[in-house]
Amino acid sequence: MRLCFLGTASRLDHIRPHASPGVIVERLEGFVGRYEAPSSIESRLEELALAQAVVEQAVEAERRGFDAVITACLGDPGVDAARELVRIPVIAPGETALLTARMLSHHFSVLTPLQETLPIAREQVHKAGVAQSVASIRPFNVSVERIRDREPAMIASLIALGRRCVEEDGAELLVLACASMSVLADEIEPEIGVPVIDAVRLSLRAAEMLVGAGLSHSAVTFPRPVKMAAA
Repeated sequence: MRLCFLGTASRLDHIRPHASPGVIVERLEGFVGRYEAPSSIESRLEELALAQAVVEQAVEAERRGFDAVITACLGDPGVDAARELVRIPVIAPGETALLTARMLSHHFSVLTPLQETLPIAREQVHKAGVAQSVASIRPFNVSVERIRDREPAMIASLIALGRRCVEEDGAELLVLACASMSVLADEIEPEIGVPVIDAVRLSLRAAEMLVGAGLSHSAVTFPRPVKMAAA
């Protein structure tokens, strides 16, 4: 099984040790597309820019014979459009995390990087159909670039915010709605006392599950655009 990961090399290093035996996880080495992904995603405008890159990379991954694509932004930009153009599974880490959170708990909280990304997180939980199970959506008020620095003080603040979700909002589980936050899940979970989903690693398992089960998205839900099908 070959899985194409659209994230950074450091994120690839994060998930590779968790791949099942016989599963190869790689990036699109040598591919230069028309669209350049932003360095971080903190707005709808940046999501739109990333979406174009995700779509063309998914098409290239299928052309190269990969069995599935794992995208790398918790906002899931470009996923639905990519699913229209390829028949291999395209894994959305945000969608995967939210649906798994509902499976594992009745009420969970979502932590998003900034006040500006709060409306995006609200839209996403409604799209995923889990809004009724969301105890709270709280902004961390720390930029993605600062989160990546992994400073001890920043991690301590993230733990404190997670505890507030549990103690004040009744959260039974946490979803960190940013890939840079999500990879800190194992580090902060013991300090919070409820499950914290690492959506990046979970997306790897979701890809393995769908490919192993011979499943992909419905061509009825995500039909290939007629103009492109006729070309």
